[in-house]
Amino acid sequence: MLHGMVKVPGYPVAEEEISGTTFEFWSSLAEFLLDPENVAESDIPSLIAAGKKEIMQAIEEFWTKIQIPPHTESLKWTKDLRDGFTSFRKDVADLVEVAYGILGLELFDRLISQVISALANSQAGGAVAWEQIEASLFCLNSLSDCLGDEPEEDESLKVLFRSRLFNILADFGNQIPLRVRQTAVHMIGSYAVFFERWANFLPTVLNFLFVAISTPALARNASKSISSLCSSCRSTLTSELSVFLYQYELFSATPTADDIAKERVLCAISYVIQALPSESQKLDSLGRILGYVDKDAQQFLTILPQHPEAAKELGVSTLQCLVAIGKGLQAPDDIPIILAGEGGGQGPPSFWEQESGLAIQRRILHIIQTLVGSLAEDGEMIDAACAVFRTGFAETAPGPFVFPPRVVTEFLLERANRGVRVETVLSTASTMVSSHSLDGSPDISTEVGFFLELILGLAERLQNPQEDPEMSQGLVEFINRLFSRYITVIVHYQPRERIEMLLWFVMNALQVRETLVKKAACTFWASLVSFAADDRPELQASINSFVHLCGPALAEKLVWGIGGGASRSEVDSLTEPLKKMIARQVKAKTWLSASLSRNGFPSPNLSEKDKTVFLNKIMTLRGKRGTNQIAKEFWLSSRGSDFAC
Repeated sequence: MLHGMVKVPGYPVAEEEISGTTFEFWSSLAEFLLDPENVAESDIPSLIAAGKKEIMQAIEEFWTKIQIPPHTESLKWTKDLRDGFTSFRKDVADLVEVAYGILGLELFDRLISQVISALANSQAGGAVAWEQIEASLFCLNSLSDCLGDEPEEDESLKVLFRSRLFNILADFGNQIPLRVRQTAVHMIGSYAVFFERWANFLPTVLNFLFVAISTPALARNASKSISSLCSSCRSTLTSELSVFLYQYELFSATPTADDIAKERVLCAISYVIQALPSESQKLDSLGRILGYVDKDAQQFLTILPQHPEAAKELGVSTLQCLVAIGKGLQAPDDIPIILAGEGGGQGPPSFWEQESGLAIQRRILHIIQTLVGSLAEDGEMIDAACAVFRTGFAETAPGPFVFPPRVVTEFLLERANRGVRVETVLSTASTMVSSHSLDGSPDISTEVGFFLELILGLAERLQNPQEDPEMSQGLVEFINRLFSRYITVIVHYQPRERIEMLLWFVMNALQVRETLVKKAACTFWASLVSFAADDRPELQASINSFVHLCGPALAEKLVWGIGGGASRSEVDSLTEPLKKMIARQVKAKTWLSASLSRNGFPSPNLSEKDKTVFLNKIMTLRGKRGTNQIAKEFWLSSRGSDFAC
């Protein structure tokens, strides 16, 4: 009966709604067979054999149901019917994945054999059943995460990838439904791990993908698969670099070249460039892809006077292409990290800090400055330019996108001084500081000092963090990055009064309405009150003086927040500086007691006994985890019975 329901004539959803009602049964049956319950041990083998037969039959029936309709048929469908059919196919993909657990390689081989059979039929003079091939590739795509590195699975995939299929698909003179190529493109990217093990199959599929990117409907998925393959197989593809560059040149010259596809393909080519054995070998290929970006930048300048909106779109896209190249050139995570200065002091200048390498870096910087400067400091252009710089922050060794901190600082401060995208500037500066906070990385105290001047100016201008919460958050988060290595820049700053002003600004951030600002401020105060530099008594004394100055007010702000002033979800964040204060500061009880002794503070719902019990409990815990629960109970008591739930 159930098989009959699946085999009801017509396309699912569009012409019948019965077959879809059986999904739950077949999925449940497959899961049951994986771990049969309440079945005698002696009956399990025959039960599984019979069950596998039924599930395989159901998969083949669903395989028939998901075959794409002729284009003339699908044109008659409404959007809801098309969406319904697509959803049905996704449900089948889920079922195939579940069924693989019980059917294993048998299911895999069956799907591949269906493709091979359809191709063989065409060689015998018949028409290619593309809807059958597409249905098989669609199901195979759903199994990509199920496969390991078993030899049997690889042997099955070899049969598929050595077939004529992808050569036929690469010939766009063949009349093949678009959906077939779309599914094939997606499937190739899903099996990148196979190509890592069997690189000899890469040329055929990459040829198909590079041809496919020139078709707008295929460009984004094809470029995504190209990027996936080049990332996974970069070391085996270095000999193909010139071919890839030529293919990209052809693609980028087409009037319909998709921006996102361009970024992905440039990133893919950059993965392969990164895998070249020496820095000097990367120079020529990197110069060529920058030539393509240069060409777009020149086109931007050409159309800017007459078509500023189109120019802006091209400008942002050009900068995003630089971002993609920078990401592609980043060293993979499995490469050993060698920090600057390791192995005995400062070494000689790297390749990228000398003539040829430095010229590449200057070329990149010139593109950035030309694009940003030509469009009157547009915010989106600045966001994209900052993203280019960020790609270098992730590196631990010199490279074409690892710009000198001085260069990045000058660019960022120029933007901030003009009041454009200050939040982006602060975020980028924070990332730069973090990337230079590891032992062995270059010291950028001078640049941090310049940014501190910017921070102080912003705090003086805002006065109240609530005036611009987003900017205030960036400001506080920047200061938080200084604790690991650059806290001395704050401590040694003169005049001290400006630093005290900054501290009160961050203090007031504990009471703003926006949670992210409050959390950033909590992180700052937790770091400050627990800061320990016992091996540097002068530094510790300076930090202690700041803490003693702000301690009473900090205690009051924390009691206010935990005492009902903040939302319940923020209590954990506020408890962190409280715990650190109690564990580290000998005057913590005095400061907290003074705040709690005020009549009606932090809430009229609290009695003097409630406040005394709270203080005694948190002081007894000395900053341990249980403090959070005590704080939450105190918050509930402060808010009253209405908030007990």
